[in-house]
Amino acid sequence: MHDLYSIFSIFVTGGLLLACGLMLLFVATPAGELPGNYRKARFMMAGAYLFFAPAGIVEYLFQTSAGAQGIALMQTVTLSIAVFQAALFTFAMLALLDVRFPGWRRVAIEASAPVMIVVTIFCAYVLSAPAVFGIIFYALTGAYALMLARYTGLFIARYRRFRRQMDNYFSDAESERVRWVAFSFFAALAVGVTALLSALFMSTAVALLFAVFFDIFYVYFAIRFVNYAHMFQSIERAMDVEHTGERLSIEDAGVVDRATATHADAFALLEVRIDEWIAAKGFTAKGLTIDILAAHLYTNRKYISVYINTRKRQTFREWINRLRIEEAKTLLLRHPDMPVHEIAASVGIATVSHFGKQFRDLTGLSPSGWRQKESKAGPP
Repeated sequence: MHDLYSIFSIFVTGGLLLACGLMLLFVATPAGELPGNYRKARFMMAGAYLFFAPAGIVEYLFQTSAGAQGIALMQTVTLSIAVFQAALFTFAMLALLDVRFPGWRRVAIEASAPVMIVVTIFCAYVLSAPAVFGIIFYALTGAYALMLARYTGLFIARYRRFRRQMDNYFSDAESERVRWVAFSFFAALAVGVTALLSALFMSTAVALLFAVFFDIFYVYFAIRFVNYAHMFQSIERAMDVEHTGERLSIEDAGVVDRATATHADAFALLEVRIDEWIAAKGFTAKGLTIDILAAHLYTNRKYISVYINTRKRQTFREWINRLRIEEAKTLLLRHPDMPVHEIAASVGIATVSHFGKQFRDLTGLSPSGWRQKESKAGPP
């Protein structure tokens, strides 16, 4: 069993990771120049794959080393690989969610922890007696766990802001299409922790089973990452903080009041234009974004975002969806024989499933159920 696991780690896992790393570096992308942050994230992710590819070979070679010194060397290399792989993976994921990351200063700060852990473990291996090394190793494993907790908190904060940015730019649920980013981050986190534990505590049979799932996940992720290039250009535009009001917290009453007071006169003119746009059913246009609305109203994206966040106390997507659902209600009653999918298309919602979800969120009923209930109730 041990020989089977070693062969699988070296040839299957190592080969797949190497192939995925090369794919991330060299596979063709959509025509045109890659968006800057996607390109950076892709190079970092390729580095993570290529860095992790020889792990199976290294683990096998050091497992065959004799005595406590061989075990200590294996633990040193295993922890070092886990630490650097986690850092590269996290930095790449953050680059997909934040156009301001990675700045060199921020990367240097965030990279200090993994560098210190790796330097310390190698110094401990070279300079310490086996008993002392064991204590240092487990202490650094705890530091690695704290580093992962730090990275997890950083990712969650960035992901939540990313979703707000998407909802303040797109009228459709674009953020739902990138949930794979969050799924992949937490899956990779679990894989990284389990890989370290497998090298220390798991039986060979369990480690082999884990390695199979490990390989499936990393191949899946590399393919999703490459395909993400097709939509990242529009996503990156939505994350452009220089043109969005997403940093303005609509829950902060003080900020809302000050913003409303500052823009009161200008908002009055904007409201007239918006009312005319609503009367013309402009919100039923498919693929509507806040940039498109800003161009139609002869203003800028940030200004409209501030208006919607403060006056309406909603994100752009919430506001548009409320308008669409209200229009859908009218159509459901006015045209009782009109199919639900045609009503969804008429109000600018791309799919029936999304239309049904939005309708239930706002009314508590499906479109058909609401129509039936209101038809029985009759006119007020």
